[in-house]
Amino acid sequence: MRAWLDGLVIGEPVNGEHFNWDVFAFTIAARAREERSLGWAHIGLLVYGALAQRHSDEEEYSLRLSEMNLRSGMIAEFGEREGDFVLDPEPIVAWAQRLTTFSLEEASQWMAQEDIRTVPIEKLRAMRRLKHALKILAHALPRTNVEQKHPELVPWLQFRTRLP
Repeated sequence: MRAWLDGLVIGEPVNGEHFNWDVFAFTIAARAREERSLGWAHIGLLVYGALAQRHSDEEEYSLRLSEMNLRSGMIAEFGEREGDFVLDPEPIVAWAQRLTTFSLEEASQWMAQEDIRTVPIEKLRAMRRLKHALKILAHALPRTNVEQKHPELVPWLQFRTRLP
């Protein structure tokens, strides 16, 4: 499979024909989980990552969500391995940090509103994205040293259940 992929540009047609890369990535990720295979996970992460780089905003976020969910699941299964393409939690941490576009104090103020409908929709979306990222990170936490390496994330992890 890897040799086949190496001859292609992920996201582009294959042999001149349309190829559904999103379904391919999903299928590879499902196989990685089902077979508990780091090899398949590696391929799935490569495909998700390449596809995410080709998009922006919602599509990129959706692909990154799938990519990080696969990575988190593998870490929860096998434990963290610093520097490993699949089992290093740092890409999840970096992604969550990129999604942290507001302070904890701001989020607290927004969530303290009597009527959440008064919070601007873009703020709600940003908080929801961060909540998903923190949930994915939290799934892998028991098998990592993330909280020791990144103590700044601990308050966010504790606050995540209050995010919309």
